[in-house]
Amino acid sequence: MLGRTVLARVGLALTAVSAGGCVYLDLINERPSAEIERVGDGLIYRGDPLAFRALGDDPDGDRLSYAWRGQGCDRSIDDPAHVCSAVETGTDELFTFTVPTTVDGAPTTRLVVTLEVTDARGAVARPGQRLELPVANHPPTLELQRRGRELSGQFPTGVPIVVSARGTDVDGDAVTLSWTLFPAATSDPDRVEFERLPDPATGGQAYQLIPDVAGEWLVRVDGSDGLDPARAELPILVQPDHAPCIGALDPPATDGAVVLLTAPRRFALRVVTDDLDLYPPPPPGDPYLGAAALAWSMRPAGATAWTALPDAGAAVDLDPGLYAPGDRLELRVEVADRTRRWPATHPACAPEAASCNIEPPVGCVQRRTWLVEVR
Repeated sequence: MLGRTVLARVGLALTAVSAGGCVYLDLINERPSAEIERVGDGLIYRGDPLAFRALGDDPDGDRLSYAWRGQGCDRSIDDPAHVCSAVETGTDELFTFTVPTTVDGAPTTRLVVTLEVTDARGAVARPGQRLELPVANHPPTLELQRRGRELSGQFPTGVPIVVSARGTDVDGDAVTLSWTLFPAATSDPDRVEFERLPDPATGGQAYQLIPDVAGEWLVRVDGSDGLDPARAELPILVQPDHAPCIGALDPPATDGAVVLLTAPRRFALRVVTDDLDLYPPPPPGDPYLGAAALAWSMRPAGATAWTALPDAGAAVDLDPGLYAPGDRLELRVEVADRTRRWPATHPACAPEAASCNIEPPVGCVQRRTWLVEVR
């Protein structure tokens, strides 16, 4: 059709020439060309602000106008079942667009940007420009915590351990959790308690574990945001009930050091640490915690026999007026938990040892002795 029109006009012009007039030829308008350029690079995630630039060119130098459209979709637009978000539009050379996090409740997985470029004479760039870009997903992250009667990174058998797990997702997706318990090798499944607790107020889930035997236990939590998985593991080392540890003493007791007794003075045990049996005693009513047992004894320095002080409680008062100046006394305190493994009867503790521990670690002692000199 265009060719016939041009020939007709040329024919008219030639007729005009033959009549001695001028020749006028209409110029043919060429289509512009266009391209979409993304500003920046890297993976695209939901919620990201993006920018695209139109690279337009018109052979005739005409002014160009731009028509942008941007949408997020739940799948490729080649899939007939795809669902896309509302269209965002723009008319500038630079088009900014924020990737929607969801489309009709489903995660955004595709981004579609189209560009139509038109010159001042109405010619449209061909082919039309369209970008379909994948939208990446941030996998969820899992946080596991444990709480219980933990001492030196270990837990006693038969006492509850609460394990909590929380899943977070920067894309705002809900995170589902599934739990797996790997007991110690010698555990009896019928004697293990692993039960879900009410969900914590801070979110996530919680389980209570009561291990039946010592050994290495493992709690595994798998999470998913519907697109990507995540996994976290929490090892739990369970050991038999530890021996208690003598903590603060008043005055401090140092092996070989002499404490001068010039006035009445109280020798006191202030603190016993333990995974279950403590001093000061825990509040009443706890089904698992108890009080440490204390045993005091005294002898003249150099004697072999110790005299028990059964009514001492947590302290012994010494009065220099009851002794002669220069007398030396040894005052000893020992502690035990519910297992009643006393240093005085334990093979690891020699009777003459001023301090002693019946099991590692060395710094955890169950016996302390003051050497007291009367002045």
